[in-house]
Amino acid sequence: MNYFRKITPWDVKILWVHKVSTIMKCTILLLAVSCLLSFTTTTYSQTATITLDVKDKPVKEVLNMIEKATDFYFTYNPNEVNASRKVSLSVDNENVYVALGNIFNEDNVGYVIEGKHIALYKVDKNGAKIVTERQALQQRKRVTGTVIDEQGEPLIGVSVVIKGTNTGTVTNIDGQFEINVSDNETLEFSYVGYVAQSIPVGNNRDLKVTMREDAVLMDEVVVVGYSTKKRMNLTGAVSTVSTDALESRPVNNALAALQGEVPGMTISRYSGQPGNESFNMNVRGRITTNELNDEVGGPLVIIDGVEGNINMLNADDIESISVLKDAQASIYGARAAAGVFLITTKSGKKGKPLIRYSGNVAATRSSGMMKSPTNYEMAIMDNEANIHNGAAPMYTEDFLNRILNNDPNPIEHPLYGGWMLFFTNTDWMSEILETGFQHKHNLSMTGGGENSSYYLSAGYIDQHGVVKYAKDNNKRYSLRLNYDYSFFDRIKLETKVSVENKNRSDIGGVGDWVIGEGIFGMPNHPVYNASGNYFAQGGWSNAVAFAKEGAVSKYKTNQINTNFKLIGDLFSGMKAVLQAGINKTFESGKDPARSVPLYTWDDNVAYYAIANPSEASLNQYSSETTYRNYTGFLEYNKTFNNKHSVDVMGGASHEEYDYETFSAWRDGFADNGLWSMNLGSTNNIWNDGSGSHWSINSFFGRAGYSFDSKYLVEANLRYDGSSRFSGADSRWGFFPGFSAGWRISKESFMEDVKFVDELKIRASYGETGNQVGIGLYDFIQKMKFRKGDWGETVYYPFGAGSQTQSVNLDGMVAFNRRWETIINQNIGLDAVLFNSRLDLSFDYFWKRNKDMLIPVTYPSLLGSIAPYSNSGEMKTHGFELAVTWRDKIGIVNYFARFILSDAKDKVTNYGGLDTYELGKNKIREGYPMNSYFAYEFDGLIRTQAELDEYKKLEGVPSNISIGDARFKDLNGDGKISTYGVGDDGDVKYVGNTTPRYNYGFTLGADVKGFDFSIFFQGVGKRTLFRTGDYAMPWSDWWRQPAQFYYLQTWNEDRQDAYYPRLSHGDIRYWNYQASTLQKINAAYLRLKNIQIGYTLPKSLTNKISIAKARVYFSGQDLWEQHKVKGGWDPESADWGGNYPFQRYYSFGIDVTF
Repeated sequence: MNYFRKITPWDVKILWVHKVSTIMKCTILLLAVSCLLSFTTTTYSQTATITLDVKDKPVKEVLNMIEKATDFYFTYNPNEVNASRKVSLSVDNENVYVALGNIFNEDNVGYVIEGKHIALYKVDKNGAKIVTERQALQQRKRVTGTVIDEQGEPLIGVSVVIKGTNTGTVTNIDGQFEINVSDNETLEFSYVGYVAQSIPVGNNRDLKVTMREDAVLMDEVVVVGYSTKKRMNLTGAVSTVSTDALESRPVNNALAALQGEVPGMTISRYSGQPGNESFNMNVRGRITTNELNDEVGGPLVIIDGVEGNINMLNADDIESISVLKDAQASIYGARAAAGVFLITTKSGKKGKPLIRYSGNVAATRSSGMMKSPTNYEMAIMDNEANIHNGAAPMYTEDFLNRILNNDPNPIEHPLYGGWMLFFTNTDWMSEILETGFQHKHNLSMTGGGENSSYYLSAGYIDQHGVVKYAKDNNKRYSLRLNYDYSFFDRIKLETKVSVENKNRSDIGGVGDWVIGEGIFGMPNHPVYNASGNYFAQGGWSNAVAFAKEGAVSKYKTNQINTNFKLIGDLFSGMKAVLQAGINKTFESGKDPARSVPLYTWDDNVAYYAIANPSEASLNQYSSETTYRNYTGFLEYNKTFNNKHSVDVMGGASHEEYDYETFSAWRDGFADNGLWSMNLGSTNNIWNDGSGSHWSINSFFGRAGYSFDSKYLVEANLRYDGSSRFSGADSRWGFFPGFSAGWRISKESFMEDVKFVDELKIRASYGETGNQVGIGLYDFIQKMKFRKGDWGETVYYPFGAGSQTQSVNLDGMVAFNRRWETIINQNIGLDAVLFNSRLDLSFDYFWKRNKDMLIPVTYPSLLGSIAPYSNSGEMKTHGFELAVTWRDKIGIVNYFARFILSDAKDKVTNYGGLDTYELGKNKIREGYPMNSYFAYEFDGLIRTQAELDEYKKLEGVPSNISIGDARFKDLNGDGKISTYGVGDDGDVKYVGNTTPRYNYGFTLGADVKGFDFSIFFQGVGKRTLFRTGDYAMPWSDWWRQPAQFYYLQTWNEDRQDAYYPRLSHGDIRYWNYQASTLQKINAAYLRLKNIQIGYTLPKSLTNKISIAKARVYFSGQDLWEQHKVKGGWDPESADWGGNYPFQRYYSFGIDVTF
């Protein structure tokens, strides 16, 4: 008899633990809010109404109509209830009791309503239930049991159903269940994420069931554009990220945790400064060369259906991540040129409240900085540079011995009057850096009633940077409420509200340049003079004075995100969705530049650091950004005859963006620590302000069809109109996408191939648009009425020169420019093998920007800047591979995952522009982006004969000598030259800085509550080229060289050295100019994360009213292997002066109540 429908994990009613532990007292506020959200509602059966008009229809069909029109469901024994009897019924907005009375008024049928379940049964003439059915029930026996995972931990909410029926139950918080069942029946156990099991009952009275985790679920639901799909039905290149990648990491930005986790996505970082890491995302390589490409350097980030800022998102709130990379992205049209990053935040779970606290504390240590020479090493290199420049060495043997002995007594400098020569050694980086510290906390609660559910979370992060004196700090606060409410049977309102706040501080007027000042600080200068004042001489500054005495700059970001989504089920398979999202961002900053006196050895003021006394200044700004998104669409899903599945969706959206900013500056502030704009001088003031607006209207749609879940086709369409263009011809762009898939594993000829669980091939073609590089008002003639952005004079270009004037054309009007169109093509394969142990995915892709914006060359007599034209082309191709293996050895569960991807771009048409600049060049036709053009280093001149022969070439310095560099005459014209008309001279392409062959490798295992994972991330090929002080020792006569040059340059006693001789003369510019000598192999392997954790056994946690508790150690960026010399991190800047990355050593706890 069908008294119960099948129970799913969504029906689980979590048991509430009655004992309250001490830490739960912190959640009083959250509980109060949840009480308001989980208010008691009247029962569904009392409020639900039915409107129905049928004539001469079987009872079974009428019951089906009621089920479709309401949330009720019926169970009955067809041997007792005549479901084929025809009835007529006409009710208008009547209670369900009235309808049932009309249907069964002539039958001996009774019913009982419990919630939304209506059970029908046979009654006698007095209305009593027939006894024979009760007797049949009594033939079943009571069976109890416990369901555990492979670690022996109870599983909550496992569905336990009698096979062939809808009778069942679910396991409680201890994994226990009880059910009445006959000896000859079979129990089926199912749970999301685990392999289902069937167990015959037989004579068993108490069962112990162990469920194995399912490595790959092809019915996994994946978020795609405006909808969701089962993984088995995907026809495009969509990567999903497990939230395990975000769990227990001591990182404060989701991007830091995702590095190396997504095939085809490159995440790079510039800085390690707290709150200012400057992450950059790139999916499948570059797509355009236009100057504003940073605006599209990463994919479009969609958070719960609305564009958002992943840098401000609390990583603990993330439920799932999907990355659309091919034709799947076409449904977002003009916003999806670089792919789409779809994030879904956590939603509430119905039932009594569950409270979770997670937190960790971490110590941080700097890594990857340029190593500076010691006083002795610098003295040796200085002597060599003087000798090679024809001068006497400054450091005598006596001086060198005094340095080795760390003599504390300085002397007057023998060469520079008024200076002192010191023999002690100062390690400036040790003076300004310390161990950093951070702590991170997140508290969340989820629960709900019959019609509602909620997820409420609060997060806090406090980072203390590695610069001493605690100015480089970052604090973040976040609060989120996700609340869902269902009403009127078919309507659901999803409300998502979040507030994020970031407060970052730094050294006023200096920022992270304190690191560069420390790296390049002279090792023979003390921090303090004899009187204890900050010492300086000869123009050098003092990094400790910067860090300790500089004012505190403060930067604030406040973000409020509101998102409302109304979902209505119109009829079977059809739903309507209306969504409105408004994001407000407020930013402000105060950057004071304080005057800090530096003193000579005899305690006179030498000069001032940061600013002169009369120039102590304050720069202050504020901005407000408003983003609005309004979307509506209809979606229809239906399967006919269990074979033909149709998915159709269509809708429209409107986006608009408003930005306003104001800034002001004054100097002349008194040294009293008060930084308010009105306290500055009025003699020298500056202020500025600006605003901008853009909007996009869009129509979009999707149509998909599958036959027997075997043959799959899909089309995505987008029609965008942008305010950046004028005229109907150019304003609107159409961006289609098409994809198809074939699930080979569903074919009959694959039935005997037992090791193949799933095998699918995919192909797609799609187009996306790009409007970046198009100014907001390029179709309107603009004039400049002021000086340049930094107060400089604006010149009017005319002829061979320029004329000073006050008003000029701000570029020419471009009426006929249009969208850049990026074509994406992809073929892929998905396979699940060996009973879901092996999961394999491979994609090969091509991308082409067919009408890329490029500059157009016009005669100088034009008198203005010519607009870009849609005349260029850029191509990118590459591959992605992801392999996962999961298995078990004894009681040990383990997994391994490997990803590898590559993207190679090439500018195929740049309007014939093929010139280059020596060194790094952004764009040249026929080459990749970020290419480097340089001489080919041909070793050192080591003999007089080699010197005489090399001097025969033109373009070689007259003072070149043994130990200097020599470069190849590639074109054989008898001279060393750069670019000429129709000739590259002797310069060639030597590489580009784009990371290639990005990979990640993860290993993990767990046994009896212990878990371990280790994650490596790396880049197989990357080329860096040294610049600045990193590239040239003694780039200025007073700039000490990098430490790695010590004893590595040519000298009389090192004639086999690799690097050219040191010199304070001009020959150093020849030796260390752009050449393959500066080329660095920056490929690396990094230990990105390692975790060791222990989950406390239930036998212990149940005694203290805890559902689950885990403690762990987590380390981030603990080790790397690379060939970059001098201490640089291979991810950092090529000149070595950026804020260092950190190694994180953290301990944490994760508790659920």
